[in-house]
Amino acid sequence: MLKAILFDLDGTILNTNNLIFNSFRQAFEELLSDRTLSDDEIIDCIGPTLQQTGEKYCPENPEKFVECYRKYYQNNHDEMIEVFPGIIEMLQALKGLGLRLVIVTSKKRDMTLKGLKCLKMFDYFDLIVSSDDILHPKPHPEPIETVLKYYHLNRDECLMVGDNSHDIECANHAGVKSVAVGWAMRGADYLKTYNPTYIINEAKDLLNVVKKEGV
Repeated sequence: MLKAILFDLDGTILNTNNLIFNSFRQAFEELLSDRTLSDDEIIDCIGPTLQQTGEKYCPENPEKFVECYRKYYQNNHDEMIEVFPGIIEMLQALKGLGLRLVIVTSKKRDMTLKGLKCLKMFDYFDLIVSSDDILHPKPHPEPIETVLKYYHLNRDECLMVGDNSHDIECANHAGVKSVAVGWAMRGADYLKTYNPTYIINEAKDLLNVVKKEGV
C-alpha cells in the first residue's frame, strides 16, 4: 500500500529544460574557451550535481563553474520555466488520496524553493530533500533512504518518479519501485534501459500506477 510519492523536480514536474541547457552552455562558453561541448555532452550534465559537473569539466576551479551556471540560471529563471501539462491536476488528485508528496532533487534548496514558489506549487509538497540535505546525491540511494527514514516507510510504500537515469538508479539502489516519465528530454526509450518499474507518457497516467499499487 502506497503512502508517499517521491518526485524529481527538473524535467519531471517543472519544464526547466531550456533554462538548464542554456545555463550549461553559458558556463561552458565562459570557462572552456578551448573547447565546445556538443548538445549530447551538455545533456549528459543533467542529473549530476553542479559541483560534480564542475569537477569533471573545470577541475581546477569547479566553484567558478557553479557560480557561472547559477548566475545565468537565476537571472533567467522566472521567464524560462513552466509546469509540464497535467502536473497540477495530477498532484491535486494524489493529495486527494491522502498520499504524502515529496521532492527529491539534486538541486540546491534555495533554487528548488524558488521554482516551486514561482509556479505556485510549493504547498503541494510535504517534504523536500535537496542536495543540501544529503552527503551522497542520486544515483546513490541516500536521498530516498532519507525519505523512508523521515516518514518511517517501508520500501514498498513509496514510488520514485523521475526523468533521468539518476532517478531510476537511485530507486533501484534503494529497493523501491520507480516511474520514468515519457516526456523526459532523453525520451522513454533511453530510460527503459535503466529498468524502471513503470513508464508513463502523460501525468494523469501516474494515477493508474497508484491505483495498481494500492493506496
